[in-house]
Amino acid sequence: MKKVLYLFVAMLVALAANAKVININSDTKDALRVAVAGAVTGDVIVMAEGTYVESNSDYIAFTGKNVTVMAEKGAEVIVVPQVPIRLKTGARAEFINIKFDCGHLSDKASYSEIIVPADGTADKKVILEGCEFYGWKQKSNAIIHTRTDRQLDSIVINNCYFHDNLYNCISLKYASVVGVSITNSTFANITTDASGPDAGTIDIRATTGPVRIDHCTFYNAQAKNTDYGAIGKIMTNDAIVSNCVFAMPKDTAGIRTISMVGGSANNCLVYNYQDKEGYGIASTVTVDSASFILGKDPLFVDAANGDLRISAGSPVLGAGTGGSDLGDPRWIPQINYYLIGNMNNWELNANYILEQNPENDAEYTIPMMMLLGDEFKITKSDGITINEANSYPSGVDKKYQVTASGEYTVRFRPDGQGGEGWLDGYLYAQPADLGPWEAWFGNAVVQEKSSYLIYDSAVNKITAHIRSDKNTKAKIKYHGIAAEAGKCYRIAFKMKANRELNGITLIWQEDNTEPAINENRAIGLNEDEEFIYEEIVSGAAGNGILLFDFGVVSKGVIIEIYDVAIEEVECPAPPTYYLVGSMTDWAAQEEYKFTASESVEGEYILNTTLEAGCAIKVVGISEIKETWYPGGFDSEYVVDASHAGETTVYFRPAGNPEWAAFGGYFYMDAKQGIDHVEATAEQEKFIRDGQMYILIDGQVYNTLGQRVAQ
Repeated sequence: MKKVLYLFVAMLVALAANAKVININSDTKDALRVAVAGAVTGDVIVMAEGTYVESNSDYIAFTGKNVTVMAEKGAEVIVVPQVPIRLKTGARAEFINIKFDCGHLSDKASYSEIIVPADGTADKKVILEGCEFYGWKQKSNAIIHTRTDRQLDSIVINNCYFHDNLYNCISLKYASVVGVSITNSTFANITTDASGPDAGTIDIRATTGPVRIDHCTFYNAQAKNTDYGAIGKIMTNDAIVSNCVFAMPKDTAGIRTISMVGGSANNCLVYNYQDKEGYGIASTVTVDSASFILGKDPLFVDAANGDLRISAGSPVLGAGTGGSDLGDPRWIPQINYYLIGNMNNWELNANYILEQNPENDAEYTIPMMMLLGDEFKITKSDGITINEANSYPSGVDKKYQVTASGEYTVRFRPDGQGGEGWLDGYLYAQPADLGPWEAWFGNAVVQEKSSYLIYDSAVNKITAHIRSDKNTKAKIKYHGIAAEAGKCYRIAFKMKANRELNGITLIWQEDNTEPAINENRAIGLNEDEEFIYEEIVSGAAGNGILLFDFGVVSKGVIIEIYDVAIEEVECPAPPTYYLVGSMTDWAAQEEYKFTASESVEGEYILNTTLEAGCAIKVVGISEIKETWYPGGFDSEYVVDASHAGETTVYFRPAGNPEWAAFGGYFYMDAKQGIDHVEATAEQEKFIRDGQMYILIDGQVYNTLGQRVAQ
């Protein structure tokens, strides 16, 4: 949280100064050098994730300007400098959350530092926050280095990590530095030999102002074969080293923890150093011996392999000023509640730490994606060890079992007062709110619980994951608004799938009832191609469910539905319907326009003359679109001899199952063609339910000559 706040403050500083934010990425050659060269005072350079190799064509020059360089939030940014970062003419360089791979530059004989002042002007400043430096092996100088008559105003280092470097990290022995502050940082595996710099990991001998080194961890930080070690030759009386941990991997004689001319040291732990009764401190330093811990193992988890976390029971815990812990705080274990389960192999993981519920301090929560069959419990731990006695609920057989895949919020009550539905009062997995959505997957219980929905309320987006081992039937419902008969509604959405899907049925229906009241349309999706739907449909009492029926879907399909909108709109003018076909070259013509039936609501009639062999269908034309009945290619009806000549065409936009022979939408009168009827027979034509029938001697026949029930 402190780090995030720090970055936010840095951005505000830049904005307040009317400066700009310069975004760069590793695809650009020498991106950092170019950005610094083009920046002005107050600018913030934000580096996207990636490795930035800076060539040796020129210095990364901070000249006469104050510029901040920071990693984009959450990004790992590695800078591989092959030229130094130079400060000149009162410049200030600030780096936040940047990793420096120092090995490439230190291989080059012509360059011997990463950060260096370039002239003797005052007010130059280096600020390092959350940075990491590793791989340095240049013998002549150090990562941060001053040369003769090239001074720095100050150096501020916080929350940084210097590790696995062969020679000095900070060398300030040639030109004055007004002040130095190094806090909450670690120096590990710094092994300077006798042919390299002789003043230890940190050499601050030219400092003229205050030096503060506080809450730092030094492990295996030494200058071999010399009497200097972790901190060497601070040449000012205004120097304080406090709350630090100094440890070597084995007993070491002749290597000091601190070498200062004057100054003081307090509240530190020294392990495996032997000089001056175990302190490893020069005799000129004032030591608060009562506050020192000598000869006690700090209990690193695995220092030999870079794990400097402090185990439970370490003497560093609570031994610092004001009851603080000694050393770099990053290594101090924090007691947290962890979720452990088969999803993380029953191991501690920082990604599974629960946070206190801001609305209820008796409860802790964590959002989780969990799958059918997952089991878990909560354990209280320092992040290093698991103790069954600190698990909730206790007992190896007590585990919460997930009965359906999906997103959950796991709720935990340490006091066991969770109430009904909670496992022993401690645990409850609350399914994520799916908003207006619901789903049904498969015919079997296992299938239904294996596939799941994820809902993003910010963009009204639902993502369906089909996980069943076999093909699964899938339906997804969106509960819109309660529609009213006689009103119109705009339905719009976008949809995408990771595989081709065909035969999806869209239905605008009454809440929790089937079949559809109005819209009923089949569509298909191409793989990874966005499908856009927007229609205006009429309402009926109870409309409000938009149903997506995907039919049978195979395992591994992911379907996204987003930007959904259902809203009442002004009804457009009703469409005008035309009979079109080969006789009109498929264009709407006035002489083939239908008129509304006076006797049957929702039906249209056209009296016309058609030739045998003519292909026909109906088109509806409105202000916003045209619709073909039936839709699709090769769906036209070809007029046969019995329907040729003068005829009446009946059309229903909603369709009529009894008219299947004509595409389901229209019906045509046919000439009488019943072979067994004599000319003298008494005949009468009549229409029933929109279809023509013939009454012959008291018996009813359809126009195909088939006898039907009266």
